[in-house]
Formats: sequence, C-alpha cells, structure tokens
Amino acid sequence: MKLKIGLCQIDPSRRSPEEHVDWSIEQCRHASREGAALLLLPELFPFGPLPDKEAALDACGLVPGLISRLLGAARDYDITLCAGLPWRSGDGHIFNSQFITTSSGNVHRYDKLHLFPPFGEPEVFQPGSIPGSTWINLPEGELGLGQMICFDIRFPELARRYSADGCHLFMVSALWPLSRKDNFVALLKARAMENQCFLAASNACGRSMGIEFAGSSLVAGPEGKIYKQAGRAEGLIISEIDTARITSLRSTFNSAWPRGGWNFPAGEKLFDLRDLKKLAGRKKAAGQKMVFTNGCFDILHAGHVSYLKKARLFGDFLVLGLNSDSSVRSIKGQDRPINPQEHRALILSALSFVDFIVIFDEKTPERLIHELEPDVLVKGADWKEDEIVGASFVKSRGGRVERIKFDVDTSTSGIIRSIAEKT
Repeated sequence: MKLKIGLCQIDPSRRSPEEHVDWSIEQCRHASREGAALLLLPELFPFGPLPDKEAALDACGLVPGLISRLLGAARDYDITLCAGLPWRSGDGHIFNSQFITTSSGNVHRYDKLHLFPPFGEPEVFQPGSIPGSTWINLPEGELGLGQMICFDIRFPELARRYSADGCHLFMVSALWPLSRKDNFVALLKARAMENQCFLAASNACGRSMGIEFAGSSLVAGPEGKIYKQAGRAEGLIISEIDTARITSLRSTFNSAWPRGGWNFPAGEKLFDLRDLKKLAGRKKAAGQKMVFTNGCFDILHAGHVSYLKKARLFGDFLVLGLNSDSSVRSIKGQDRPINPQEHRALILSALSFVDFIVIFDEKTPERLIHELEPDVLVKGADWKEDEIVGASFVKSRGGRVERIKFDVDTSTSGIIRSIAEKT
C-alpha cells in the first residue's frame, strides 16, 4: 500500500488555540492537495505545554469544539487527522491524549501511557492504561496505526506491542526539547528499525514556557532510514511510504517478532525472600517504586485479576506475597487451599502485571513487608487502614497505603459454594 503522510510542525507560542487550529486546517488543505492520506500534528498542538491543572481544565473546555472542527476538516479534505489534545473524562480525570479523526466521522482516542516528570505531567494528567492500536480504512486498504505521545518513545515495549498487533505505522505527537534532539531522532529511528515498521513523528518548534523545542519532525522507514525530516521552523512536510517494504524486509529476517523467540516466560517470577530482596533492591536503586500486596489467591477469579491490575498501576513493579498451604490452612481451615501453592504461583505468574511472587508461611505478611520495604502497600477497600498489617511501617519510611475497591463481586468461598450446590 502506497500513501503520503503530512507532518505539521508548529510553534505553540505564535497563536491562540483557535488560530492554531485555523492554521493547521489550512495545512490540512495543502496536504490534501498534495495527495496525503494522513496529517499528523504535535502533542497538545493548539496549546503547547500546560503548566498546571487549572490551565489544563481551561484547555479541556475548548477541546470538544476543536475536535468538531478537526472532524469537519477530515471530511472536507478527505483526510485522516491525528492530533494531540488534552481530554477530561466523565469522572474528572485529565489525560494527555492523541485523537484520530477520519473522513467518515470516526474518532479514536489514545491516552498517553508514560507521563514525563520533568515537565510536571504526573501532577496535571492521569496516565492512560490502554495502548492505542487503531485501524482505519483507506481507498488503498486497511491501515494499522500505533499511537504514541512524546515520552512514550523511550519505552520500546509499547512499540513492540503495536508491531505484534500488526500495525504498519507508528504515529508520534511530541513536545520534545532541543536539548535532547539527538535522543529524539535516535529513538525514533530505533523504534522503526527494531520493529520493521514505518514511523511518523510531528514535534513542536520554537519556544514556550521557557522550553525550546527541537522540531526535527520526520518519517522513518522499517530499515531505519529517514525518508524526510524537517528543520526547526514551522511548516508542512510530506513523505510517501509503501507498506510493502515491511513485508519485503520481514521476508528476509524478522526482528519485529521472531518466530520461536524469547517472549518473557511466565515461570521466572517465583523467588525465595533472599533472592527477591536482591532483585527488588537493584530495581529500587534504579529509581523504581515497589508495590506490595498479598493474599491466598486459591481459585484465581475476575476479582483477583482486576485488583492486581489496579495495584500494579501504583508503582513500577508489583511484588505479590502468596500465603503458603500451611498459612492458608491456619487462616481458612483444614479443607483449604483447593489448589497447592505451586499451582497458585504458576497461575499468578502468567499475569503480566505481576512481577514477582514470594511465598510465606506466617499468618500475615508483616515479616515480608519489613524485609522488602515496599514504597506502596496495597489492600482491598474492605480493610480499614489502621487494620492493614505493615501500614504504619510503610508510612514511617515515607511510603503510602492504597486501598482498592473491588469491581467484581466474587470470592473463592462463593465459587466453592456455587460448585457444591451444582453437584
């Protein structure tokens, strides 16, 4: 499939938000006349960096109208637009998002997964939780787009996910500073080359809020070649790609998803406490935050999975303290557990959001918590904080306690009763 892509490089300090949209729609018209099927705009393109929640809320108030205008431009010029905008959800959270609007009136939203601490993003935005593999229909055929925003490109797992999904083109909206321009170009080329996919990145230029932006918007190919690259001025560049190059390169060798290659085996998550302390200590020394929770997890069910998935979001790696068989018997009686500890550990190891498992024999995980010194201690919302084992210790060391509400009303005991009633 051959198609042309337009990249719009914008100086966020030059115009008001509405004027930025006017200017971008004019570039959309030019791109369409040049035969472009897609036009990519930078991160938060009408606003530039948003310094605090108040500014973000003000910007979000304008966004529904701006999206309506982008949809109109997509329809009028028969083009797909990809643009960075803030978004406020129904529950009040603010996201740094990328919207794809198509000529047929479809809107796809991706929320930035990796927020950038030096710009204060975690204090303004909520991180996203779902990758953005988006499929659009073009006259030439179906095109898979992998959505990314700025800091996301430093995390190769996201691009790898898009490659595994079958995406043809990574779409990156950015506010990348000039001081790290070389990193920007190198990372973009690497994400394209290692996944044997095309990549388009639209960055800001000029200066806003004391930050000078790198420009350098570019299109890179699956062989790591830069097809076209902008300088540091505002403007529009257009490049042609041919997705047949992906198939051609992968027929020679496939680095995007090697057949039979190593794919993070689930079994390498269970450790004894001594080894886990070493592994966790190395990760903490590298600046990562440990989340700890515990439980019996006798018959793994939807409530467990939802709980553990949420727990992982509170830090960088999740350690699960698993009650041993003797521990479960001391708490729940001689007829439990249903599944032995080795089986329970193996099943939990298959969950991507569980990083480490350690089995303990005591009734409570207090010894584990004192040994491991987690940054975040997680329990269910049915526990009061002053009843949570280890809470005072974690808080005394500057950590915090999080209580999670269960979304799924089920339990192992309830499942056992249900089975007994049916037999």
